[in-house]
Amino acid sequence: MKAAIVRAANQLSIEDIPLPAVNDYAAFCRILYGATCTATDQHIISHTVIQTPYPTLLGHESIGKVLEIGKKVRHYKVGDRVTNAGMPPIPALGLHSFGGGYAEYGLVFDHAAMRADGLSEQEMLRFTVGPRVPSAVIPEDIPDTVAPLLITWRETHSYIQRMGLKEGLRVLVIGSGGNGLSFMAHARAAAAQQIIAVGSANRADLARSCGADDAFDYRDDALADRLRTAARTGFHLLVDAIGTAGQMDRYLPFAAADAVVGIYGIEGRRNMTLNPFAAPHSFRFYHDGYKEIEAHEAVIRSIRAGFLKADLFYPMDKPYLLDDLQAAFAMLRRKEHPKALIQMHSGQP
Repeated sequence: MKAAIVRAANQLSIEDIPLPAVNDYAAFCRILYGATCTATDQHIISHTVIQTPYPTLLGHESIGKVLEIGKKVRHYKVGDRVTNAGMPPIPALGLHSFGGGYAEYGLVFDHAAMRADGLSEQEMLRFTVGPRVPSAVIPEDIPDTVAPLLITWRETHSYIQRMGLKEGLRVLVIGSGGNGLSFMAHARAAAAQQIIAVGSANRADLARSCGADDAFDYRDDALADRLRTAARTGFHLLVDAIGTAGQMDRYLPFAAADAVVGIYGIEGRRNMTLNPFAAPHSFRFYHDGYKEIEAHEAVIRSIRAGFLKADLFYPMDKPYLLDDLQAAFAMLRRKEHPKALIQMHSGQP
């Protein structure tokens, strides 16, 4: 089978590796499609913000179809489409894994069955061959080309809901990449009173299509005045989808009393700074992460209701083949689309 491997910094290749072995709690999948986690994937390739050990199997937003199940698997069946399919590490070949979803075949693990059988977290690691995000079955009405976005949408939904998103709030989203656009869509689905986006000028219309009431260019010299007018008595939620060190200080002056501030992006996490005195009031800093699987049903509802639209994130009718993964990342560097859709098998239905 083919899989994408980062051998060293800026050395991405598609190589042949062995098929994964199915254990008692694993389901063997034909991986159908994956979506790029645009910033994270490129950080892993460049060995900058995220420094994983090399060589590593790449891709963590892939979906697959179950072909075979282990004898203790009971939450998946043959024929199910599932999220978070990928290759675990292959110690015999010295291969690490950051999801391993850019591959023709992979595994998902039945974490619920392991827990029901009384396995400890340490024992679970023995079966999963390293920690993996729990998978979930994809409903029949969600197309294959939409389903990879479940991973991004569940993660961001869990994060902003845990921040306190609810009807009637004023929300500021910083960033117009895939995560920032997702936060806007979740806020719109939650009936936020106001959603303001700050990002790239060429993504302003896209931000509005995803749910923003208005979108401002982060390079605009008049940005502070625009935000002051838009914020009125202040934003209740401020979420930074990029996470550049010190960036939030620019937006804290527009926080409402007792606002919740979250830095979701990881760009500057290793040297992050935040000046709380830039805010006019006390605020709460959110730092409790997310639990992707908890948002599965809510995200499905938002897709069905039309709040989450895959065609705003990538062209669904023009996926890149696995062999063309380099071309997909070249497109992302040109910022033509927020994400890329990757098809693992040529000629698949």
